[in-house]
Amino acid sequence: MTVMVALFIKYENDKKAKMLKTASDRAAVSDKAVAAMGGKLLHAYGTCGEFDMMFIYEMPDMASVATNMMLADASGMSKYHKIIPLFSNDDFVAAQKRAGAMTDSYSAVDE
Repeated sequence: MTVMVALFIKYENDKKAKMLKTASDRAAVSDKAVAAMGGKLLHAYGTCGEFDMMFIYEMPDMASVATNMMLADASGMSKYHKIIPLFSNDDFVAAQKRAGAMTDSYSAVDE
């Protein structure tokens, strides 16, 4: 089973300063690392504001996603990041139906 995730990343300021001196194709770097884990980089976008880049990956499993984050953190490249699992519309609709059938099994308070 594969998983698709959106990764938003904020780079450390000193790493961004180095990118200004020598441009760095972060998508190419990320693509190589993700491919080594059996994944595929689908899209890479530069962003402005809270995050510097957004990547959309297809990965073999969530353990591979965690591995990618550990490597990024250990390299000192990222200041912080956010991972959002992505679902197809069909899976999202199926989840709504499943949750709707299970509403009696969940309560916001202990009873």
